[in-house]
Amino acid sequence: MRRLTVVILAVLAVIVVTAAYFALKPPAPTKLRVIVYAYSDTITGIDPSLEDDTGLIILGLVYETLTYYDHSTGSIKPRLAVNWTVSEDGTEWIFHLRKGVLFHDGTPFNATAVKLSIERARDAYRETGRGLGYIWDAVEEIEILDEYTVKLKLSHPQRLDFLAAATYSAYIFSPSVMAKSGATNYLDKRLEEWFNSGNAVGTGPYKLVYYDPMREIRLEKFDKWWGWEYVNNPEAPDVVIIRIVLDPATQYSGLLSGEIDIACCVPRVNVPELAKKGFRVEEVQTYRNFVMFFNTKRYPTNVREFRLAIAHAINLTAVIKNVLLGYGRQASGVIPFGFPGHIEGLIYEFNLTIAKNYLEKSGVTKPVKIEVLYQKDYEETVQFALLLKTVLEHELGIAVELNPQGWEMLRDIARGIWESPETTPHIIIADWWPTILSPYDYLYTMFHSESKEWNFAGYENAEFNKLIEEAWALEGVDYEKAMEMYAQAQRIIYEEAVAVGLWDDVRPYVYSSKLLIPKEAFSPYYMYVIRFELVKVRE
Repeated sequence: MRRLTVVILAVLAVIVVTAAYFALKPPAPTKLRVIVYAYSDTITGIDPSLEDDTGLIILGLVYETLTYYDHSTGSIKPRLAVNWTVSEDGTEWIFHLRKGVLFHDGTPFNATAVKLSIERARDAYRETGRGLGYIWDAVEEIEILDEYTVKLKLSHPQRLDFLAAATYSAYIFSPSVMAKSGATNYLDKRLEEWFNSGNAVGTGPYKLVYYDPMREIRLEKFDKWWGWEYVNNPEAPDVVIIRIVLDPATQYSGLLSGEIDIACCVPRVNVPELAKKGFRVEEVQTYRNFVMFFNTKRYPTNVREFRLAIAHAINLTAVIKNVLLGYGRQASGVIPFGFPGHIEGLIYEFNLTIAKNYLEKSGVTKPVKIEVLYQKDYEETVQFALLLKTVLEHELGIAVELNPQGWEMLRDIARGIWESPETTPHIIIADWWPTILSPYDYLYTMFHSESKEWNFAGYENAEFNKLIEEAWALEGVDYEKAMEMYAQAQRIIYEEAVAVGLWDDVRPYVYSSKLLIPKEAFSPYYMYVIRFELVKVRE
């Protein structure tokens, strides 16, 4: 009996020890869903009020705006604002804010954050011209009615619901950034430096955890994001790595090796091959377009008939087929397809006979030589420039000097048109994507005589200026009339051949079969932004 008791006690001891082991043993770590997205450019900054370039690829994930534009329906939807009202004269807007929203540092979202964020973007633009805070320029006063209600009083009517969904300068950040950065006021340089050093406090689905603008950015899922219950996506990535991969061929090889899960810019020629290998391909019609500007202040491109000769000598159908390999849509004017205010019928017929007739009418005598400035970072602009040179030299007898540059140098050279037009190239090829959902974003920015930062044509036309100004003022009270005036302004650009809309970008994303990405996850606004909260990762 004594021996039996000892055995039983020993067995019980083993059971107890085993149970204790499994009870106290830490649970096996859950495997994180990690995806790597290859992006084709370095990041220019991540200040939510001042950034106006490639930082958008991060800002749209970390921060949120008051409203959101649903491009699939063309409607404005709630985001940080759940609803809003506007006065009959369009000069007072009241936004009712979403409750229970937290910033990434745990600070509650409220009306104070909205007031601070809008005023900083607006005043930075007013005082320094930096950023794109012109979208708030009509805002004279922001009144906090209560913790979750703000009233914006405007100097003139505007579609503030559209402006609040802008891709730049509309993001809401936490008031806690003032103390974190040591800034004494919201225009303090220390706050900008703090943001651009890799700091961010937004309300978005992902929070920034690592920032190297030249190499890699890491984002982690924000579990307390208010929107998870609405997107209902438990398979969303836990970690998003945005890797800077400038070379398209390296993006291609990274997909094949499994080091990259999503690529935005593999060589077009390789896209069908990757599809055959089991990768998924999504072709996204974007609001990014490519435009060929004529220097209207320098001979011979200051002659309208000479510009029309070049416009009619370009076979854009062949360009899209042979250069873009079908990943593009021939542009009709300078506002892209699907964007508010786009109109058809602004395409120059490819006809060499017409081109030669215009060249003769221009009175430009040969020999004549022009300079073409274009961005060397894009395979499509490089090939297009070479094709343009061949056509103009062989068919029209116009000698062409090519000037390939990186984006920053191209921009600086092009801006010189206002101070030294005679040394600025005759033709400048550049791309554009919008800030706000209005034709004003394209037409004012690229062609109004006061827009000397981006008017690469050096174009000055009082009638055109007046149309744009009046249309912008009308948007808040008579939207349809404003669209008619924008259409009239576009026809002036077309008839004067100030610039040629070349193609609207169709972006082929290539990604791993382990991912499920719905169409609405791709943004047409800026062709490289992906809403990762909608992506499903399946191992």
